[in-house]
Amino acid sequence: MTGPARRQAVLAAGVVTAALLALRAAAPLVSPPPAVAEADWSRPAVPAAAPSRPAELAEATGTRLLLSGEDGLFRVDVDARTVRPMPLPGRRFETDRGLIRRDGTVVAVHGGTAWVWTGEPGTPATRLGPAAYALAATDPRRVWLVEETGDPERWFRMREVQVGGSPAPARPLARTLPLSRRPVAAAPGGLLLDVVGPGGGLAFWDPRTGRLRHRFDTQSPVTVVAVSGGTVAWVEATTLHLGDLAGGDARVVAAPAGSDGFAPAGAFSPDGRMLAAVTEVGFASRPALALVRLDRGQAVRVDGSEGALADRCSPCVAWAPGGDWVFFNRLGPGFGIGAYRLGHPSAARVPLDVPGSFPPSLQTL
Repeated sequence: MTGPARRQAVLAAGVVTAALLALRAAAPLVSPPPAVAEADWSRPAVPAAAPSRPAELAEATGTRLLLSGEDGLFRVDVDARTVRPMPLPGRRFETDRGLIRRDGTVVAVHGGTAWVWTGEPGTPATRLGPAAYALAATDPRRVWLVEETGDPERWFRMREVQVGGSPAPARPLARTLPLSRRPVAAAPGGLLLDVVGPGGGLAFWDPRTGRLRHRFDTQSPVTVVAVSGGTVAWVEATTLHLGDLAGGDARVVAAPAGSDGFAPAGAFSPDGRMLAAVTEVGFASRPALALVRLDRGQAVRVDGSEGALADRCSPCVAWAPGGDWVFFNRLGPGFGIGAYRLGHPSAARVPLDVPGSFPPSLQTL
């Protein structure tokens, strides 16, 4: 073999050897993980089990519900499984907000008008006046009606009106707020506003003096979940916060295991010690009912409540007056109502058809 030929052969062998050494070094990086490498591919794949249908409610609750849908109100006797319609003029707007229990009555906003009803069959609803939405006042005999005028400088027009009980002391006349100060909840002595712009966040507003006091730094728009005494709960994006109105301190509540956060819906228990909320829809998780104990700031997901809904309803969850039952909207199949009794292992499905093409707002009577 000539000199040039010998040099070419040696060079080729060197290239092959280097390539083999490189492949050997890279083997740990490109080989399949042990679980995959050792898998028995001759066995057929087993599909994941489908979610089981929730159990049907079998025990008595002693509760009646009021639903607000596109065509009006519906009185539901949970134990008797009956649904009685209470038609109201007009059709519900998608932005209607406010189904509020007030001292033996219920206030509903339907088609841009606020109505008050005792919940008793055969009794008509009474018109309160125009409203885009309503807020529960701290006085159980009163409610705030909020109109949207279209004038950016006086966008929100608010009136506090009486709906039940004996006559209460006079309240301030109607007040207005600009578009940048949106009323989101009543608080002792005034309203909480979602303030946009410099110094924005959640602020307390005194309607008697017009003074505004900043309370919490938030990213607008913020959806206030509920207020109970001096505690306020709100959701930013999918993060749930609990705030102390007196001190201005706030804490974040971690989502339950297997959840991607919280949806902007919920309600405090009658004693104010617990918050019922709905978790957010996730990439691989279904929304569900979650209970948050305020003393611990810990959220626990309720088994059997998968498919809970928190969209186009206000409120989307409701507590029984005794605080022992929680009712919520749920999906699958169709719209339905879920029920959970505190201390029980799982939630149940109320076996009745819910009218309407959207999840209804619901409240207990």
